[in-house]
Formats: sequence, C-alpha cells, structure tokens
Amino acid sequence: MQKRRWSLQARLAWRLGLVLLGSILLVTAVIVHYTWQAIDNLDDASLQVQAEQVASYVRLERDKPVLRLPPALARAYQDAGDGYLYAIIDRQGEILIASSQKAGDTFSALPRERLKAGEPIFRLYDPDGRGTPHYALIAAVPVASDLLVVVAQGYIHEDVYVDSLVKEFIEHIGWTLPVILLVALLISIWTIRSSLRPIKDLSDRALLIGPATRDLRLPTGEVAVEILPLIAAINSALDRLEHGFDMQRRFTANAAHELRTPLAVLTARLAELDDNVVARQLGEDIARMNRLVAQLLQVSRLEAAPLKIEDAVDLNHLAETVVSYLAPLAIQQHRTIALQPAAAPVVVQTARVALEGALRNLVENALNHTPAGSEVMVAVGTDGSLSVRDHGPGVPPELRGQIFERFWRGRAQNGHGAGLGLAIVAETMRALGGSVSVTDAPGGGAIFVLHCAGETAGFGSLKKR
Repeated sequence: MQKRRWSLQARLAWRLGLVLLGSILLVTAVIVHYTWQAIDNLDDASLQVQAEQVASYVRLERDKPVLRLPPALARAYQDAGDGYLYAIIDRQGEILIASSQKAGDTFSALPRERLKAGEPIFRLYDPDGRGTPHYALIAAVPVASDLLVVVAQGYIHEDVYVDSLVKEFIEHIGWTLPVILLVALLISIWTIRSSLRPIKDLSDRALLIGPATRDLRLPTGEVAVEILPLIAAINSALDRLEHGFDMQRRFTANAAHELRTPLAVLTARLAELDDNVVARQLGEDIARMNRLVAQLLQVSRLEAAPLKIEDAVDLNHLAETVVSYLAPLAIQQHRTIALQPAAAPVVVQTARVALEGALRNLVENALNHTPAGSEVMVAVGTDGSLSVRDHGPGVPPELRGQIFERFWRGRAQNGHGAGLGLAIVAETMRALGGSVSVTDAPGGGAIFVLHCAGETAGFGSLKKR
C-alpha cells in the first residue's frame, strides 16, 4: 500500500494553524488567570471602600454611636440580604450596631485577638465554629478611637463579577476569537502559497528541460536563500549532463565520419574480386554498414541543434520525390511502390529535408518488411499527414511503444537493420512538433502515419510553378 504523501503547503498550514490556536488558548488562559487575580483585588478594595464608607457615617450622640446611612445605601444593604454585612463594635467585641440579625450573630463570634483596626481580610466563622461564605475586614471609626467597624461580603459578589465578565467577554471579545483564528489561518495559507510559488515556477521551468533544450537552466534570481544551494546543485548537474551528451554526440559523429572513408575504399575494391558471389555478399554487408553510418550521422545532426521550421512544403510533391527516389530500390528487391496523392496540394510549414528523411526511412522500413511481389503504398492526407502501408507481419499492440526506441530489434527482424530507422523517424517528428503512429492495415500489414504539426493550407493554396 502506497504511503500517503504530505503536501509541504498543507503541513505548514496545519502547523501554523495549531500554533495560532495554541496561542489563542494560552492568551485566554492568561486572561482568565489575571481576571481571577483582579477579582481578588476587587474583593480587597471593595471591603476597604465598604468599611471606610460605613465608618464615615458614624456619629457620637451623647457618647453613643449613631449610624445614619443615606437612604440609597441603606436600601442597598437591605436588598443584598446576607451578601453584605456590617457592624459597629467596641474594643471588647460588643455589638453596638448591626446591619441585620445575621451580622450580629456572625460578628459576635469574632476572636478577641482580631479586634484591632487594620486587621487583614479574614474568613468569618459562626458561633459553632463552622466557616461561613464571608470574608471580613476591621477598620477604625474616625469619630471614636474605641470603636471599630466590621464589614463582610459573601461569595455572591464573585458570581456577579464572573457573570458580568463572561457576558462582556462573549458579547465583545469571545465571538471575535474564531473569526480572528480563521482570518489568520487564511492569511497564513495565502502567505505560504505565495511564498512557495517560486518553487512551482521552478518545477514548471524544469519540465521544459529536455534533449532539445539542454541549455536551459533553473533561474536563481527569485529563489530563497534556503533553496539556492539545491538550485545551484541541479544546474551544475545539468551542466555535467550537457557536457557528457555533447561528448557522446561528437564521438558518434566523428566515428561515423571516420568509417565512411574505409567503407568507400572497400566498395571500390569489390570490383577486384573474381568471385561474384563473395563480391555480392560483401557488397550487401558494406551497404548495410553505409546505411548504419548514414543513420548515425543523421542522429548526430538531430541531437546537434533544433530543426528550423521555415519551409512551406507541398506534401504531394515531397511524397512524389521520395517514391521516385526509392523506386529503383523497390524494383531491385522485387517489390512495387505506389503513391496516392491528395486531390489538391496540401501545404504545411515544416523543415523539408527532415520530413523527407523521415518519410524515406518509413518507406525503406516498409520495403524491408513487406513480402516480395507485394506493394508499398504512400498516401497523402488532406489533414497534413503522410502514411506508409505495407503487407508485412504488422506490429503487435504490445510492441508499438518499443519499435521507436533506438537499437530495438524485434524477433522478426531479417537482419538488414540496426534498429535506428524508426527511432530516427520518431525523433525527427518530435523535433518538428509532430508525431508518428502505427496501426494495423486491413487485410494484414501495418500503416505508419506521420502527423505533421502546424496548420495546413487549404486545397489549391500552392501556386503552380
């Protein structure tokens, strides 16, 4: 089972999304922590304010303390029930004034050691020694040094704070967190895509590099510093490959040129042999060697430089030239060759010499495979195609992708070729922007078709000469 491949862009987006989510959760946790601390601070401040407020309204009348709270403040204490408590006591802990019966009962249990002004906030206990949900603060009464004010608040105020804070958070901040996370993630994805776009451009550029475009290199101008060493290594490897490719091509061309002279000398000396049978056999061998040398030179020319497509070629005229040139060879091999031209000139923009060589290779291949006494038909299509039909054994479907490879020879080969002819045809058509294909011929044999690239001119577009 093939292992799933991760996209670098998806991996960066997910990780960045997790970082953003973790950051938001961390910030939320910090806010909650400091919110609770703020609530505690508010508790302390609230008790201090409450004590100072109650103490400020204490008056002495006939040496007795009197507390006259403003109506609004008195009503607030009444509405709060047992949530807010206060009492005025003396230094011995006697309750002089209390906000309620609950306040009197609760404050009467205060330990004597706590009855001093400025006592830190402490938890209250009832007379039975059980803790109550109240925290208290003791402060001095300004008008009498022997009087103290005790105030207390229950847990109910924390609920109020929390409910208010949660409500405010949800209404004004909480709903924005998912939106901020989504927007940040989208911006991050866009940033990642735009940052990785130069890599996509490099990939598209690399796809253009091939045998015909060996001089292309990957650009380094818009490349990130982290990727630059990889691009430099690839370009260096391409330089070495181009150098080795050129060396191989030059070797092939030089070897073919060097072989032409000894082959010409051998051909000239065949006339000196008295044995006609041996001379004929040697002549056939030398002819095959000459053909191989010519094909090697043709391969080196194809690899040397791209073909210049600049000729307006009439396919009828080109096919007629090839058929006329190979007619003596067909007669010598006891075969016939025929031409089926189009009804009117079919003109294509191509390289005439290269296309003519490709057609000639196909016809020679057909003559080698068609039985003696049969016919090879060359036809011109109105769609800008050239087809060659023979009556040989045909090409099995499973081999149709291999016959165009260099030096491929099937089992049915008669030994007259080196396996370069069809490879040259395929490379020529590829260099011309076209293609070659093979299909079965009705009644047996094969049909090879050259598909010429570019637009074809309509009938009658070629002027008579």
